Amino acid sequence: MEGKTAIVTGGAGGIGSAVCRAFAGSGVGVAVADVDGTRARDLAAAISVEGGNAMGVEVEVRSEGSVDTAVQRTVDHFGRVDFLVHCAGNNIRSPALELSVEEWSGVLDTHLTGAFLFSRAVGRRLVEQGEGGRVVFMSSVAATAPVPERGAYSPAKAGLIGLAGVLSLEWAGYGINVNAVCPGMVLTPMTEMVYEREPTLRAQRLKRMPAGREAHPEEVADLVLFLCGDGSTHISGAAIPIDGAFLKNGFMLESE
Repeated sequence: MEGKTAIVTGGAGGIGSAVCRAFAGSGVGVAVADVDGTRARDLAAAISVEGGNAMGVEVEVRSEGSVDTAVQRTVDHFGRVDFLVHCAGNNIRSPALELSVEEWSGVLDTHLTGAFLFSRAVGRRLVEQGEGGRVVFMSSVAATAPVPERGAYSPAKAGLIGLAGVLSLEWAGYGINVNAVCPGMVLTPMTEMVYEREPTLRAQRLKRMPAGREAHPEEVADLVLFLCGDGSTHISGAAIPIDGAFLKNGFMLESE
């Protein structure tokens, strides 16, 4: 993977930052793309101090112009692009009966429209380069196990799986693999903040987790790197859970 280039949207977030560091540790140049430009640049600087090659790019994933500019800046800086990992996302808590159209659109546009815009921009570059490439969408177990009062989140995550399937068919002839990763609960700084706000939530969730713990962001990053590496050349159009068997727990007795 050394000498190749990755764009990671939501790159300054909990999972995104782990993915960026994993790429950099494998010799991949990384464009840390995030709506928070300061955090993106700070992470890129930290990766550079650690010996990696990274740049921070401020981007609004819902804007076609902003996305195209971010991809162009990446190519101008690194000379190429090989991998896209779309981690950008948001999650608005609201019962469906109270969810506004603006809130609905904001979630779908960030997850799904952002994935489309970045995939199209990066996909065109990959076709031009003629060397194949990899695209990974950060979906969720919520795509198939919907979360109550998150009326737009589950449809958005399900849409990413559908988009990965379509692109895997259309781009197979170009040697471009497209997959979705579906984490369960991941112990990110945002998750920890939610646990602090709702002290009983973690214990309730752990009862539903056969593995007895959340995933670590680095474990999700390891899966992303595998899907971008030489060991996954025939994996495309897949939606891969990384959830400690959470989705299989229908008949599991809850622990005390």
